[in-house]
Amino acid sequence: MSHTMQQTSVSPVELASLPQGARVLIDIRKPRARAASGLAIPGSVWRHPFDAANWAEEFSHCNVALFCVHGHEVSQAVCGYLRDMEIDAVIMEGGFEAWKQAGLPVETLAEADV
Repeated sequence: MSHTMQQTSVSPVELASLPQGARVLIDIRKPRARAASGLAIPGSVWRHPFDAANWAEEFSHCNVALFCVHGHEVSQAVCGYLRDMEIDAVIMEGGFEAWKQAGLPVETLAEADV
């Protein structure tokens, strides 16, 4: 798999199989959706999806993978913005729900680095 700006999405299983640190996993679920699930992906960082202009620079030298609940509008909008900023960003296909359905690890928000 090539990690270039040409790639726009990655499957949860593919993402989970990458070496640790290959991509920064950014949780951009809206606060209410994130709180309602009570779960997070271990090692992911949460950023507010509608505040990307204020946090994008933090990831300017990183390869990132974004996820919202289902990998649709929220992820696509933020990914487009980051890519316009020349940040190597991809969307995790199917979002957080696909990660859970694949049986990949989750933790409670209390355990997560919030």
